[in-house]
Amino acid sequence: MDLNEFKTQVQKRIPVGLSLDNPGGGTSKITGYSNGKISYVRGASKMYVALNDLHAAYSKFKGQKTASNDLKSYAPHIFDSNARPAGHSCNCTLLFLILGRLNLASNIKGKGVRGNPFYVHIYD
Repeated sequence: MDLNEFKTQVQKRIPVGLSLDNPGGGTSKITGYSNGKISYVRGASKMYVALNDLHAAYSKFKGQKTASNDLKSYAPHIFDSNARPAGHSCNCTLLFLILGRLNLASNIKGKGVRGNPFYVHIYD
């Protein structure tokens, strides 16, 4: 799926107001789309991530089993809360949830803990 189709499908299938159930508990509620970014609220935190960055990660890992640790190594400034400059680890599960809603990945597996991170199989 190319970038433009990805953006179109995300906005169509993941509307503003949708709450996605996070695998570790709680929800990520979609609050908007602007300037090429998706915004969401998780707990009391409002976060943003560029759709271009999510698509780039999808393209990089297409056809592979992909864990949150893989995303953090690939683009820490997007997917790792401990990196400098910091990304946000919640972007990992958001990507997995988005890919699942678009039928581009399996359901999320793993426990989200050291030695058993969240992971999906991203379809070719």
